[in-house]
Amino acid sequence: MKNYICPKCGGHLSIGNEIIFLTKNNSGDYAIVLLSTEIGDYSFRKNDNVNFEAGDHVNFICPICYENLNAEEYDSNLAKVIMVDETGKESNIVFSKILGEKATYSVHEKGVEAYGDHKDNYLEKM
Repeated sequence: MKNYICPKCGGHLSIGNEIIFLTKNNSGDYAIVLLSTEIGDYSFRKNDNVNFEAGDHVNFICPICYENLNAEEYDSNLAKVIMVDETGKESNIVFSKILGEKATYSVHEKGVEAYGDHKDNYLEKM
């Protein structure tokens, strides 16, 4: 099983098939959001009373250390976590913070793997 880890505190963010984040959209709405651990699967769960809309810029925050998970070294529209696979290899998983923009990157020693309909949006920054 893959483990997802906060790059700030080293805390474990995943349980089963989901990664847990605190989030805040550009309207100031806060919510706990659960993302799929499967890279390229853009499904997520949140409370039905929180209105996130396509195009919202969503900040992802570690639920353990409360640090923002921005991936500023790549782009201000991206967030980052660390994935440790079944063999113990680490990759930076970088993903879009724009709701509806499907762009995810696995950055590791062998290069970059890009996923999603909008993967070309940030590929040159990886």
